[in-house]
Order: sequence, then C-alpha cells, then structure tokens
Amino acid sequence: MFLDWWTPIENLPLLLRGALVSIELTLIVFALSVFFGTIIGFLRYNKKNKAGYRISTVYVELIRNTPMLVQIFFLYFGLPQFKIYLPAIVAGIMGLTINNSAYIAEIIRAGIQSISKGQWEAANCLGLKPVNVFLDVIFPQALRNVFPSLINQFIMILFGTSLLSVLDIKDLTQVASILNSQNFRTLELFTFAIAIYYVMSVICSKVLRVINVKFFPSISGDRR
Repeated sequence: MFLDWWTPIENLPLLLRGALVSIELTLIVFALSVFFGTIIGFLRYNKKNKAGYRISTVYVELIRNTPMLVQIFFLYFGLPQFKIYLPAIVAGIMGLTINNSAYIAEIIRAGIQSISKGQWEAANCLGLKPVNVFLDVIFPQALRNVFPSLINQFIMILFGTSLLSVLDIKDLTQVASILNSQNFRTLELFTFAIAIYYVMSVICSKVLRVINVKFFPSISGDRR
C-alpha cells in the first residue's frame, strides 16, 4: 500500500487554520457554557425555587439524554420550518452551548453542594445580599473544587466542534474532509488531523492545569 505523506504536509497550513477555528469555537462555547451552566446549576441546587428547579431539571435531563448532533440538526434544519433561519456558525455554537451547559450545570451543582452550610450562614451574617453571597463567597470555592472537571469538559467541547463540520464550518475536521475529497488520501489526511487534535488537547490540558495550580493552589499544591 502506497502512502503519500506529502499531501498532508503540503496542506498543513490549511489544516492548522482549521485547527485554529476549532480552538476559537471551543473558547466561545466553553465561556458561554460556563455562564449558562452556572445559572442552571444554581437552579438545580436551589430546590426552594420549585419552578426554577423543575425547569432546570427537565432541561438537564432532556439535553443529557439526547444526541448532540440531533440537537444541532434541530437548530439548523428544524427551526426553518418556523421561519427561524440561523447562520451555520450561530446554530453550531448554540447547539454546542446548549448541550455542554447541561453537563457543566451538573458539575457546578456538585461544586455548590460541596460547600458547607456554614459558609452560607457566615456570609449571610455579614449582611451580604444573596447574589453577593453566591458570587463572592460560594461560587469561587465551588469553582475551585470542580475546576479539574471543567478541564475535562473543555477537552470534550474541543472534540465536539468536529460535529460542526456537517454544517460546512471550516474547522479541522471539515478542512480534512475537503482535502480528502480533492486528493483521496484519507488515511494520511485524517492521521494528521488526529495528531493535531491530540496535540491541541494535550496543550490545552497543560495550560488549564497551570491555571488550576496558579489560581487554586490550596487544592493543586498537593498534586505536584
């Protein structure tokens, strides 16, 4: 079997450009997912707000038990039946955000539950407003406890961006597919794509772990 490794080498700039798109999408989706996931996670934790708890629970259960690709198709191909037309990039980001927000919500909820009630009571005794109690006292501690899990979720989002190739978004997977349709060097091109995904995931993991050590030394120091 003849392998032509020159084809992926020659097109490496295009593959790297697609990898950059994948990273940009990952950063956007991760930021949005943490924002919305935190809100949903708090609603899932606060059972006193029955309406918010029920709505957030239904959302989490529905999203976590249906395929991400189907959710993306629903936004891009389904909504036009209601005269709602979303650009591919918007539908893709929304689909990934909707899906990952449900998973991050459970991560955040677990982090909030790990904080003792004494922390809530102490913050309330200081006369802080409820929103300040959560944002200034509870959430930073919860984030510290779940940051390693968020690192894993970041990598899952990176891999999930490959699904957006079905919407003709020029990420790494789509670029590799286009080059394959032109050169028919499937093994070589996707071997390079796999290698690039691996390098990206390793680098992102290391960078996020450095951030973990820098900003949360109380739980990271013991792991060195």
